[in-house]
Amino acid sequence: MLRLCFKELFEWKIMQTDPNPANFLYDLKKERLNLIDFGAGRQFEDRFLDGYMNVIHGAFLENREQVMHHSRDLGFLTGEENKEMLHAHYLGTLAMAEPFKITPNGLYDFGS
Repeated sequence: MLRLCFKELFEWKIMQTDPNPANFLYDLKKERLNLIDFGAGRQFEDRFLDGYMNVIHGAFLENREQVMHHSRDLGFLTGEENKEMLHAHYLGTLAMAEPFKITPNGLYDFGS
């Protein structure tokens, strides 16, 4: 699912934005996830994708300044947020980057 998400965004620059499980079909024989509903597709421009990648990269590095700068630039933050909301945004962004962290066995343990 994560691979499909990033392929949609950064290769195809279009994403199916309705994550309803009924919009996906897993082929056991081919071990492949198929996306079967494009009704809620949305295209993304390079400017957004570049900024979004910078947000993800900042979260991976745990670089608060990078995350917050690019989040403001993309409009994820308005400048009207209080300290608690800014902190919650940063923590949520760190959680988004967690699967990219390297574990002792080299793979992220989604089960934990």
